[in-house]
Amino acid sequence: MALLANASGRNNLIAFFAVLLGLALVLAYVFTGGEETLTPPPAQPELTADNQEEVSQVAPEFDLVRISRGGTGVIAGRMAAGADVALFANGVKIAEVVANEDGEWVIILDEPLEAGSVELNLRATDKATQESTEAENVVVVSVPERETDRFVERRQNGVVAVLSPKDGEGASQVLQKPGVAAFAEVGESLSVDTIDYGAGSGAVVTGRSLPRVDVRLYLDGQFVNSIRADDSGRWSIALEGITVAPGNHIIRVDQTVGDGQVQLRVEQPFNTGEPIDQSLAEGGVFVRPGNTLWQIARQLYGSGVRYTLIFGENSEQITDPDLIYPGQVFKLPPKS
Repeated sequence: MALLANASGRNNLIAFFAVLLGLALVLAYVFTGGEETLTPPPAQPELTADNQEEVSQVAPEFDLVRISRGGTGVIAGRMAAGADVALFANGVKIAEVVANEDGEWVIILDEPLEAGSVELNLRATDKATQESTEAENVVVVSVPERETDRFVERRQNGVVAVLSPKDGEGASQVLQKPGVAAFAEVGESLSVDTIDYGAGSGAVVTGRSLPRVDVRLYLDGQFVNSIRADDSGRWSIALEGITVAPGNHIIRVDQTVGDGQVQLRVEQPFNTGEPIDQSLAEGGVFVRPGNTLWQIARQLYGSGVRYTLIFGENSEQITDPDLIYPGQVFKLPPKS
C-alpha cells in the first residue's frame, strides 16, 4: 500500500507540472496574438568600402610570352576564374580565351604576328558583372622582317619581347631574348636587360643573375645601391635621387657571393638625350645626341611602339628607324 501511495503521489506531481507547462504555452500564445516567435537569422555583413576590395575584379596579367621568328607562339597569364580574356595586337583583337578555375589561361597564336614592332594588350570581362578591365602592362614584341618564303633579316636577329608599364612609368622586364648572347651579357647568369630613364631622375635598371645572390649597381663608377635577386634570379634597382644628365654613361653590375666577393661583372654603356618638351607633341622636334625614335615616341605619345607615326610622317628623311642623326628636325603628327 505504501508503494502504491508513493507512486500515486509522484504521478500527481508530474500531472501538476504538465498542467503548469500547458498553461504557460497558452498564455504565450494569447499574448503574442497567435503568431509564432522565431529567432531572427544573423544579420549579413554590409558591403563597405573596407571589404569591397575583397570582391573587386583582378586585372589580367602576362606571365609567359614565347614568339617564334615566324610570328606564331604561345602567350599565357592569369585572371579571375571564368573571365573572358581577349588579346589585342596594336589595338586589334586577335584571340580570346576563358580563364580556367585556377585563373590561368593560355593562347596559342596560329595566325602569325605581323613583322616589326607589335604592342600586345589584354582586356578581361567578368561574365557575371560584364565589367571589363585592361592589363596594367603591355608587351612590346619585335618580330623579324620576312617575305613569303624566307626571312629578310639574319638568323641572329631573333624575337625580343619586353613587358612595360602602360603609362610608361616604372621598370620594364624582358620576357624573351634572341637566341644569341646579349650585348651586356657575360657568362650565363648575369645580364643587364633594360635601362628605363626619362627626364632627370627616376631611372630604373633591371636584369638577371643567379637566384638569391646580392647584386651591386654602379653608375659611372659610383656605387648606387645593392639588392638581392628573387627566386627566379630577377632584380630591379631604381636610381632614386640621382639625376642622369644627358650624355654617355656606363652602368656596372657586380654579382657577389659569400662575404661580398665579386663573382661576375658586366658593364653596359648607354646614352641619354636631352629631355623632350612634351608641349611640342603637335609640331616638330629637334633631334639631339642620344635621342631615338622609340624614346621620342614614348615621351610624347606614351608608347614607344608609336615611333611608326613619326617614321611615317618623316619617311623622306628617315631611311632606317634605327638611324636618326643629331640636327634632324622631324614633323610630329598630332596626339590622338
